[in-house]
Parts: sequence; structure tokens; C-alpha cells
Amino acid sequence: MSSASTKSQLIEATRSAIRDLGIGGATAREITGRASANLASIPYHFGSKDTLVAEALLVETRELIAPVLDLLASDRPAAERATEAVTVLNNLFEASRSQVPVYLAALAVSSHSSEVADGLADLWADVRKALAADITRQLKADALPQWVDPQAMAALILSLVNGIVIASQVDPEGPDHRAVAAQFLTLLLAAGGMPGGINEGEQA
Repeated sequence: MSSASTKSQLIEATRSAIRDLGIGGATAREITGRASANLASIPYHFGSKDTLVAEALLVETRELIAPVLDLLASDRPAAERATEAVTVLNNLFEASRSQVPVYLAALAVSSHSSEVADGLADLWADVRKALAADITRQLKADALPQWVDPQAMAALILSLVNGIVIASQVDPEGPDHRAVAAQFLTLLLAAGGMPGGINEGEQA
């Protein structure tokens, strides 16, 4: 087995172990057992198990976020992207449900792993950039209220999605995530009736 193949199998085995057993269950023995590798392969390829776990978490998160970035990068009309966004969001919670615990594990690990924290920050920056670009396009097409700030709105949307992801795991019987997303969109469009946005309303 090639070095690259062993490394890839260790990453996939780590992702699988975290999905099934959580971070605590992703022991070196569990990982190498799933990868059909020996224990020495982890320090050989990654230096430490922590580094392997960090890389596996980031690979999983990139895969989870990829459909969103692909959608935002498309040149389809805003209305089509909005419709597709509902499907992508639904898939994020349904078809990709097994990946969500790994994403939450990445959030937890980021508090003591600069590698994971930096990796998540880079991924979030990519999402915010893509969202802001899409919002700017919609502003130019008069599809959104002109008071919307692309950068601030992108950060707000990312925060909303992160909150929904966490809530869906902690309180699975809570409000349906699609209803929450729809409510946010309704609120945004309703606020469009205020030419200056909330700030202008407050000043009044």
C-alpha cells in the first residue's frame, strides 16, 4: 500500500470513527483498526493522533460546506439559487446528518487546536466572501433592500446557520430548521419596507 493511500485511509477511518463514536471514541487503536494499518502509521504520517484528528475534522467540514460554496458560485438567476438553497440546506441537515456531529466536534476541538481553529476560520471566510458576493449581485438586481450590508449580512447568515446546526443536535425536537430559515427570509423581506433598514427605524 502506498504512503499516500495509507494516509488517506487513516483520514477516512478517523472521520468514520468520529461519526460513529465521537471524538473520545476515535482512539489510535480504533482508527488504525478501521484503516487496516498499524499503530506506528499515525505518528509516521501525521506526527501525532491530534494532528490526524485535526486534518480529518477539516476534511469533513470542507466536504460539508462544498455544496453551499458551489451554489453561491453559480451564475444562475437569484431566484433559482434561492430555491436551490432550500434544497442544499435541507441536505445539510438530512442527507449529511452524519457529518454534522463531526462539524460540532471541530468547533469543540478548535478551542485548544490552533490548526482546527485556523482551518475553520479560513472556511468561514470563504463562505462569507461567497455570500457577500451573492448578496452584492442581488442588491444590484434590486432583489434585496438597498440598506443591506453584504459583509454584515453574510456574517449574520453564517451565524444563523451555525446556530441552527447546533440547535438541531442539542434539541432535535425543537423548531424545524427549514421553518427557521424561512422565517429569517420573511423577516428580511419584510424589513425591505424600511428604506434605511432597522437603523433608520430606530432613529425615527
